[in-house]
Amino acid sequence: MSMDRWKGRINGILYGVQFDQVLDDTVVARVAGGVTDGLYPGDRAETREALDQALRHSGPLNDQAQTHHSEESIRTFLHRLSTALTPPSPS
Repeated sequence: MSMDRWKGRINGILYGVQFDQVLDDTVVARVAGGVTDGLYPGDRAETREALDQALRHSGPLNDQAQTHHSEESIRTFLHRLSTALTPPSPS
């Protein structure tokens, strides 16, 4: 996935959480549900790929869709969102 593509997906997620005071479990669940329900572009796997690439990116993630959240807070949120979108392992 190209940088423009994954950054576009991450920016869409950040735009959706820009007014949340805290990026807590409720926000993670809401965004994960939105991904699952098709409210964000792409499916779970594509979103997880974008999240994985974002988390490997050494530059800022808050440079286009600016929010009041710190870079550390955004990275923690994106990591938790990726985990929430990971399918459970077969037993």
